[in-house]
Amino acid sequence: MGRDTTFAGKFLQKIKKVDTEQLEQFLGQILKEKTFLEAIYDSLTEGVLVAEQGSRIVFVNEAARKLLGLGSNDKFDRPLREVLRDPSLRALVDEFNESTEPIRQREIRVKHPRSATYSLTVVPIENDDALATHSVWIIGDRTEIRRQQAEQARLENMEAMATLTAGVAHEVKNPLNSLNIHAQLLSREAEKLAELGVDETASERMRRSSQVMLEEIGRLTRIVDDFINAVRPVRLTLRREPINAIISSLAELTGPDCASRGIELILDLDPENPQLLLDSQQISQALLNILKNAIEAIDKEDGFIKLCTRLRSDHVLVEVHDNGCGIPEADKLKIFEPYHTTKFEGTGLGLMVVFRIIRAHNGAVGIQSREGEGTVFSLALPIDERPIRLLSSQVEPPLEVPENDG
Repeated sequence: MGRDTTFAGKFLQKIKKVDTEQLEQFLGQILKEKTFLEAIYDSLTEGVLVAEQGSRIVFVNEAARKLLGLGSNDKFDRPLREVLRDPSLRALVDEFNESTEPIRQREIRVKHPRSATYSLTVVPIENDDALATHSVWIIGDRTEIRRQQAEQARLENMEAMATLTAGVAHEVKNPLNSLNIHAQLLSREAEKLAELGVDETASERMRRSSQVMLEEIGRLTRIVDDFINAVRPVRLTLRREPINAIISSLAELTGPDCASRGIELILDLDPENPQLLLDSQQISQALLNILKNAIEAIDKEDGFIKLCTRLRSDHVLVEVHDNGCGIPEADKLKIFEPYHTTKFEGTGLGLMVVFRIIRAHNGAVGIQSREGEGTVFSLALPIDERPIRLLSSQVEPPLEVPENDG
């Protein structure tokens, strides 16, 4: 074993010759360096944790405490596996303990202390005999990066589908127009034959068939028009508008439909909201699409829809609450994608339109939902023209029927 030539090593070699004052200076220097290093580690955004091999934690910085859900007063007198609460992290401890091979840049999904994506590197620290005595854990939060990548992929998917749809829709619309004209001519010929009394049964069948053709052509034309409108570039006519007034107008528009279905429509609008730079027609369309979804999702006697606005530091938050059927977990990440729908007659474009309109306003869209309990759609609209970060879409506790403040 080589001779220790560090300051501490030399000091220990001469410990018998050191007086009390020198010893105090040495310990003070060590304490000062320890405090300095701890301050550096606590300033890091990545978590750093050091544990004895198969045993307790000997060091953890502030970032690691937050990422792992460890309290500031927690005592780490138990093995690392028992301190960690998330099953994925515990499995990683077991994997490392069995092999002591380094684990580098492993991404895992955790549920405690919150749903997140972490990047972990675990490396062993060996003694002079090449035995692993400790492990160093470096933990990074990649949740926001992965969320931004998913959003970018969604945008690219929308643009690709928009280009494809626009081309197909225009190609389909031309023959539909031709079919519509000939179906109308056929219907008129059937009426003429009926007036002349020529084979009334056959002419009636011809008239009915032509009518069915016209209805189906009309339905297909509306679907094609929906496609074209959904993928058309969002061109905004921006003016300073009061968002509360837009929501109040929508409530008047959809109120009768809600009343006929026994749904209570509640407004909870923050009077402090400033006027926003927006396209009122486009925002109305986005909110109307969400309201229609909420209305169709409710099939109960005590149904409610609550429209809320809240003033935040740099944006106004608009929320649409309902206590309808909710959204299955498997569908939550797909609902803004084109053509994804659970409705028999839906085109799956309504929420895609919402996403594109809010994005064009430099805003953000969020969703919280539990199947069988309800859904909250959140729209964040900027007070100025700067874009807003993507809203969190984590599931919240069950929704409760709100009090009507009158």
